[in-house]
Amino acid sequence: MSLWAYVAAALACGIGATIRYSLSRLRSIWVLPWPTLIANVAGSVLLGAIAQEALTAANPDMLMLVVGGGFAGGLTTFSSLAVDAVVLWHEDKRPAATAYVLTTFGAGLASASAGWALASLV
Repeated sequence: MSLWAYVAAALACGIGATIRYSLSRLRSIWVLPWPTLIANVAGSVLLGAIAQEALTAANPDMLMLVVGGGFAGGLTTFSSLAVDAVVLWHEDKRPAATAYVLTTFGAGLASASAGWALASLV
């Protein structure tokens, strides 16, 4: 991989992280951390599609590095998911915290699967 590939991945990661951060600023209008869930689900759809597309791409390493590891990696976040769940737990919203974690993992798997399926249709 060239230096430019890593620079492109870093820039893509920054864009994804900026979008996620912008979404997280909307949290104040909701009780549950829906913005983090939305970012994680969107990133999972994208990563599922990119992973499927990488099977036939001319340059799969570049695709996975820049779009998968860069943009989707910056957009999605396990650490925010964990902090959001811990905050809910400590606010005595344990059922909401549990539902949030289970929903995120279930929706993430389903979204990645849907992204894979959609990319295979193209």
